[in-house]
Amino acid sequence: MLAGDPMLGPADTVEQRESVSIAMLTLMERLTAKERVVYVLREAFGYPHHEIADLLDITESNCQQVYRRAKQHLAVERARIEVDEAAARVIVAEFLTAAISGRTDKLVRLLTDDATIIGDGGAFYATLNRPLVGAERIAQFLRLAFKPSDAKRDRFGGKPTAFAAIVNGRPALVVVAEDRIVGVVVLEATVDGIAAVHAHANPDKLAYANRQWATYAPGAPLPDLW
Repeated sequence: MLAGDPMLGPADTVEQRESVSIAMLTLMERLTAKERVVYVLREAFGYPHHEIADLLDITESNCQQVYRRAKQHLAVERARIEVDEAAARVIVAEFLTAAISGRTDKLVRLLTDDATIIGDGGAFYATLNRPLVGAERIAQFLRLAFKPSDAKRDRFGGKPTAFAAIVNGRPALVVVAEDRIVGVVVLEATVDGIAAVHAHANPDKLAYANRQWATYAPGAPLPDLW
């Protein structure tokens, strides 16, 4: 969701932004099925432990243990950076400049050593089938991904335009072609650098963002992609 979406509520609090962050959804994947159920029922819906235990046919003490484990697994070691639109533009512009430079060293300097990248192109675009870990590996992948080619221009129906935005509470590179979003790259910015890159090109998952884009007022475009 682009910043300013009414689904975040009028206050648009830190807690609301975090609840829809891609980073949180990614962290949830670390949990077992039982841990996810217990955590969501307890945190999101406020169920007492005895009711959750009855639903899962476990003891109340076991439910409390599962909940504690889930919270431990979701603990984030690095402090994330809360950004406004101006800060997001600086972060995204620096990332894009490094990505299109053709030099991996520029990207490596922006990433944490243990950074991860996840891609989702659905059935439409070939993307990563598993996360890549490590600044060097990610930089190599991004250098190739942002390398210009006729095939990429044909895929997007022409030369795409890049914008900076805040998506799900994080700075993001939004790629637009023919007045529709064809890709979103969300950056998890921390005090140590970019800790995660989440690339989305699946049209099905971009449908809601495209409905937003029709009435969105983006800032000036970023430097040319290709």
